[in-house]
Amino acid sequence: MSKKTVTPQKASFIRYQLENGDDRAKKVALQEIARSYRSGEQFTSDTRNGLELTINGLLSGRQDDKVIRWCLNCIAQMGTRDGSLHSVERALQQHDGKPGIVAAAVAAASKLYGGKIDECKALGSVQPEVKTLAALQVTPPSKLDLSNFKINIETADDEILKLALITVGLNRAFENMFHPRHSNGEFVSALGQHDNIIVKQYSVWSVIENTSLSIENLGIPLATLEEQPPNVQSKLLQLAAASVKDEKERQDIILRGSYLDAIDAREGLAKGLLHVFYEGLQDITIAWFEVEASPRVRELLAEHIARFSGHSNAYEEHAIELFEREPSLKQRLYLGAEGTGLFSRLKAHDLRDGTDDLFAGSDDLLISNIRKTKTMPSKNVLMLCVSPADADRLRLDQEARDLKEQLRLVENPKQIVEVSNAWAVRTNQVQMEILNNEPNILHFSGHGNVGELYFEDHDGNAVPVSAEAIAGLVKLSETVECIVLNACYSASLAGLLKPHVKAVIGCTASIDDDAAVKFSSAFYRAISHNMPYQKAFDYAVNELELNSLEAEAKKYDFTDGTLK
Repeated sequence: MSKKTVTPQKASFIRYQLENGDDRAKKVALQEIARSYRSGEQFTSDTRNGLELTINGLLSGRQDDKVIRWCLNCIAQMGTRDGSLHSVERALQQHDGKPGIVAAAVAAASKLYGGKIDECKALGSVQPEVKTLAALQVTPPSKLDLSNFKINIETADDEILKLALITVGLNRAFENMFHPRHSNGEFVSALGQHDNIIVKQYSVWSVIENTSLSIENLGIPLATLEEQPPNVQSKLLQLAAASVKDEKERQDIILRGSYLDAIDAREGLAKGLLHVFYEGLQDITIAWFEVEASPRVRELLAEHIARFSGHSNAYEEHAIELFEREPSLKQRLYLGAEGTGLFSRLKAHDLRDGTDDLFAGSDDLLISNIRKTKTMPSKNVLMLCVSPADADRLRLDQEARDLKEQLRLVENPKQIVEVSNAWAVRTNQVQMEILNNEPNILHFSGHGNVGELYFEDHDGNAVPVSAEAIAGLVKLSETVECIVLNACYSASLAGLLKPHVKAVIGCTASIDDDAAVKFSSAFYRAISHNMPYQKAFDYAVNELELNSLEAEAKKYDFTDGTLK
């Protein structure tokens, strides 16, 4: 049976959230990637490659722990050894002592090593039980030593219990794996009564995910919904919305859930409704939407309403009303309406209003096709983002995110600025990135020194590349006309680079992170207004001066190139 391909609309939405969203939005997007793979969906090869680069870029920046964990979970589903191995091993080194991240990294390493986790030297200090349970998430049991492996619910560490529940939820644990006299369903049910609320949450999650389990395996009575902590309420409602068979009971639970105080609980309920509709549900959801205060819950409800617009006239009319009334919901409404008659109605409305860019800043096929119809000139920018594991961490993700946000906010641009990010770039990838992207502007963000820039080796550590080597590569390129080096002491490279380009921008000293972020945003914002390189540079310097960063502004240097 052929796998279902994730639609361009959904792939675009995920990519947009990863590149522009806050920590919660990134986490949700990563969860959707992992869920898509677990359910048998796949991305096109180009989209998958782009997502892997973006995910590795997130791992190289300063991220929330949950974002890091879900990046690793996604690599465990769709990562490649060449593309992700050094990011996984670096995560193991940097986050030693954080059990959730370590376990996710073990699972990712097991996937990349084809189950031969003993070959991964970075796993040396991980306890055997964690290795086994994490590897089991992605590795057939036949490849692991499971002899004499069992878990005592009464004495096992909470982290071990969580990992065991994950293997059950992913349907990777064979029956009676944890105890010869107790089935996996009984194991999950027992842990629903555990004192640790995270373990309880994972027990409900296991029932949601594993199709061989049912609501009968739930160890928490639904009648106690209001007594549970918000994280458990969230999963209980997600499960009940899709699984309670008695319509009256389900209607009652959904109504109760919509009135709970905790946003997390109502968000879980809204997630559970994304793939559920029955006659009478609209009476609750439309009324709930109108009083719901949380933006993230409203987005999920809007997607639900659009998705089932073909089942309810009230939903279709409400979706159109929301589309006109609340522009912030357009992305979700489009996402939900995909494949329905509502989609064309929303698109027609957008075209009448002249709003044709659904995901400004993203690079999905739909947006590319729209942009190709425009006669506006364009500049392609390739940002090489490099922050080696053995060097000071830089805010490269913030620089990339702020840049895309600033470009999105430009009104009436005179020039399209297309930005591609290459993350954690190794020395053997530099040529490939330039050949693949054909940039007009080559932008390097990372560490530098007099006469050299630092890329990464196979292990993710810093390796210097000389100005002569970089100049030789730029000379070979037929597209690069401007070089921006947002790195310390990078102005020292200008003399060798200027014969091959129109302009070189570098730094004469060590540069502040915040200044680097502001400089990039202002420079490319000016480029989008079709300013020449010198004028765009002047705007970027002035941006630093306006923000009381005069000392940092003086460190930037502009060199005219000799290429005409």
